[in-house]
Amino acid sequence: MDENIKVQNLTKFYTLTLLKTKKTVTGYYIIKRLKSDLGKTASPTYIYDFLANLQAEGYILPIPTSKSKRSKGFQLTQLGEDFVDRILQRFGNLIEAAIVSKLQVCASCGVKLFDNFYIETINDKKMNFCCKHCAKAFKNSMQ
Repeated sequence: MDENIKVQNLTKFYTLTLLKTKKTVTGYYIIKRLKSDLGKTASPTYIYDFLANLQAEGYILPIPTSKSKRSKGFQLTQLGEDFVDRILQRFGNLIEAAIVSKLQVCASCGVKLFDNFYIETINDKKMNFCCKHCAKAFKNSMQ
């Protein structure tokens, strides 16, 4: 089923994200958001071809908009919702794999730390803490 739609770049991924987060999305809206949010330009042909492929697979339906008779928006079908959820899950797994290797753990409370953690040297060993209060609690527990 999904093998006909390849999501191998940020433009397609972001298009799916916009379809997931908005009730109805137009090609023009996608192009504008790509530019404003990501600084990316995409040709209308590229966007509309991708939307046509999604429609052909049954992932989206065209919805007339009130702005013009020619203008149409697109809305995810249940099949499309499931497809986007699978894509988002895969992306989430990639992000998790990239982040896990960078995580530290608070030596006192065990919370996972990604950025801006507190480092203190205890018994000649640098240790990571989520805050100075955890560092103090850890030192007190050692006494």
